[in-house]
Amino acid sequence: MKAFYDIKPQRFEAVGNGSTVYRYNIVEVDAPESVEGGEPRKQWQCDEVVIWAPVTKKKVVAAVITATWEPNHEQKLVNEYNSAVLGLIEGEEATAAREAYSAFLSARRTLKASVEADCDEAGIV
Repeated sequence: MKAFYDIKPQRFEAVGNGSTVYRYNIVEVDAPESVEGGEPRKQWQCDEVVIWAPVTKKKVVAAVITATWEPNHEQKLVNEYNSAVLGLIEGEEATAAREAYSAFLSARRTLKASVEADCDEAGIV
């Protein structure tokens, strides 16, 4: 879920009800409404997920992956990839299926590494 803050948010924030908010992809952006004739007002934009106690690296990674891709997204890509490998689809369609699955795996690996680094920094195991 995208969220906006007027000050840079913490990556991990205990809410107090047994949950922790994890914020990632934190970037500074111009606010949609800027002061007329002046400098644009700055905000912080990020994605965030809620993790329920106990907070573990595995749970944080799973929550971010689930928030990023629909649950059946990978299975659909695997089916299309397997169709290409088995020769059930050919040509450009097969090439696209192989490339789409490869791109997904690469993006997921990059995202997982980033989340794991944030957890390591916060002392979450």
